[in-house]
Amino acid sequence: MKGRNLFLIGLLVLVAGVVLIILHKAVTTTGIVITGGVLFILAGLLNMAVFLGAKPETKAQRGMFSAVFSWVSSAAAVILGLAMLIFEPTFAALVAFMFGVLIAFGALYQFFLLAYGCRPARLPGWLYVIPTALAAGAVYLFIARDETLTGDMVLLITGVALAVFGLATVVEGSMIGGYNRARIKEARNPRPLDSTADTPKAETAAAAPAEPAKPLDPSHDTTPAQN
Repeated sequence: MKGRNLFLIGLLVLVAGVVLIILHKAVTTTGIVITGGVLFILAGLLNMAVFLGAKPETKAQRGMFSAVFSWVSSAAAVILGLAMLIFEPTFAALVAFMFGVLIAFGALYQFFLLAYGCRPARLPGWLYVIPTALAAGAVYLFIARDETLTGDMVLLITGVALAVFGLATVVEGSMIGGYNRARIKEARNPRPLDSTADTPKAETAAAAPAEPAKPLDPSHDTTPAQN
């Protein structure tokens, strides 16, 4: 997976989350549904763009499960987003549930990215805190009562979730990009092999020049004299 694509996607989602946080009290119910539909469509299209932008060898490393998951989740997000735009009055009563589904989609995407999508790179385990927190936010929107959960609160929670998702994706994209650049650099400039490290000590000793033999001293000759 290209770290640059992830970085740009994370930056866009981060901006969208900040905008929702700032404008969460100024959006009507109709605007909330339309905003949710647009976000679902963008999430599906961005996921498709990330998958299509990956290199063939990267797609092969992920396997068939990765391809099926990417296409099914992307298509479901786009279809749901279009349905929210077309049947806006129907989805007006399901605002909290729909945004919970959106946050759950982000949590699943993060889990998938950390477990499979980042290969062959390996991201640190502490990043699993991000999808866990997103899943907790989605569960809260699913089980919260309508009396305590107003439309502006739904947008605020969604904005915070998108901002967290975007910031995490920016960090992950930077890490994956650094790993990919290191691999490219190593492939272009392979390290030379150390020939001396593989030379056996016996061969080194045999290659050393032998010392010349010293001449015998006649005074120490022990051979008996002949008469």
